[in-house]
Amino acid sequence: MRKLLIVTLSVLLSGCVQDFAIYMFDGQDHSLTVRRQQRYFWQDTVEVQLMATNLPQCQRLHTLSTDAPADITVELFAAGDGIWNIRMGKQLWQAETNTCNELTEMENDPKADLGQPIGQFVVVDDKLEFEPAPQAAAPAQ
Repeated sequence: MRKLLIVTLSVLLSGCVQDFAIYMFDGQDHSLTVRRQQRYFWQDTVEVQLMATNLPQCQRLHTLSTDAPADITVELFAAGDGIWNIRMGKQLWQAETNTCNELTEMENDPKADLGQPIGQFVVVDDKLEFEPAPQAAAPAQ
């Protein structure tokens, strides 16, 4: 009976999504990581988090959404001096990686200059990946 319970639980939990993709800049200690996690197989949505890292000064986890679709797209723009604009659907945030302060939610104005497009975090073959923008050069610091 115990073996049946273990097998049943493993089957139920096997449909869950849990992955991440990283954009590293200025070496390995400076990065932005997007993580998506589906806690239960019956959910149609995922939790999306952003980790801003600038070691050894700071590392901070921000929740972008608790009910995003599993096939998310998170766009990344460099606004200079360690400031990053992050857009997911109709939501827009500004993150800062020098001291990893709180994430700032912004008004998503389609005409606003968000900075240099760096790339996007997208789901490819059911796996979250970072795809650089076609002409993404080193971000302005």
